[in-house]
Amino acid sequence: MNVSAFDLNHARALHFLLEEAHVARAARKLGITPAAASNALRRLRDDFDDPLLVRAGRALVRTPRAEALRGPAREVLAAAERLFDAGASFDPGTYDGELTVTTSDRVAEVLLPTLDRLLAERAPRASLSVRTVTVEVEAFLRDHGGIAVIPGMSRARGLCAEELFADDFVCVLRKGHPLAKGPWTARRFAGAEHVMVAPLAASRRGVVDDRLAEQGLTRRVTRVVTTFALAVPLLVASDRIAILPRSFALARAKELGLVVRAAPLELPAIDMQMVWYPGHERDPGHVWFRRLLRDAARASGLRPLQIRARAAGESGLRREAPR
Repeated sequence: MNVSAFDLNHARALHFLLEEAHVARAARKLGITPAAASNALRRLRDDFDDPLLVRAGRALVRTPRAEALRGPAREVLAAAERLFDAGASFDPGTYDGELTVTTSDRVAEVLLPTLDRLLAERAPRASLSVRTVTVEVEAFLRDHGGIAVIPGMSRARGLCAEELFADDFVCVLRKGHPLAKGPWTARRFAGAEHVMVAPLAASRRGVVDDRLAEQGLTRRVTRVVTTFALAVPLLVASDRIAILPRSFALARAKELGLVVRAAPLELPAIDMQMVWYPGHERDPGHVWFRRLLRDAARASGLRPLQIRARAAGESGLRREAPR
């Protein structure tokens, strides 16, 4: 079917009929009579040359074509709502939509408690969706909106960014560990049994090993995990040690009885940034949400950087976290 022949007024009826799979319930949401909703279903069946909803006993079920249409119908309706909302002022007190943050588990663990509290205070009707970074960030932000909090040098081209906070690396070990006290040298550090965090678990060598090699030292890595959170249980009841981001380590240290010591090596810090798709740059709701994230980072005790918005399209080389 040529899209020019499709009455876009039917898109709303298509959405609710497919979501509800029930003519009377769809009619109530559409604000029309069941007979009118039934007529709309008949027209849609002609438009798509498919029954869309078929009877199975006393219920209606979606055909495979209807299941495939549910997502696009929802997107069309959402796009129409955004069209009419464009330019409208944003009132966080009455906003009842969804706000999305994409980040790593360790950033979420540090930032989320304060972000949740501030959101409940300032936008009590809003919902929050937190996703871990498992997809290509630029495409996800373009298609789903929201904000990603990621290392500054790992972001994709074509995104706007603002520095949020800086994080350095520390050494974490259990209370009572032989290395918890006494001289803290690179040699003693290298002689311990290590847990290494490698996001893709593809290598047993990282920046820490490079720094040790400069001093003619090597370490023994006996455990490799893909996230910082997975490293912690391997430290609590063993003599292993690990290099972890300071904010994450301090959040876990008190709870689990861990000791945090400065790394006896010079390691690069991580500059964490908020990034977003340029199309949302001036959206009032998005501007408000960015301000909320800044307030949450500050209230969480994360060290702020000088705020410096970067233009869309700036690129950088990916920086590997110390491992």
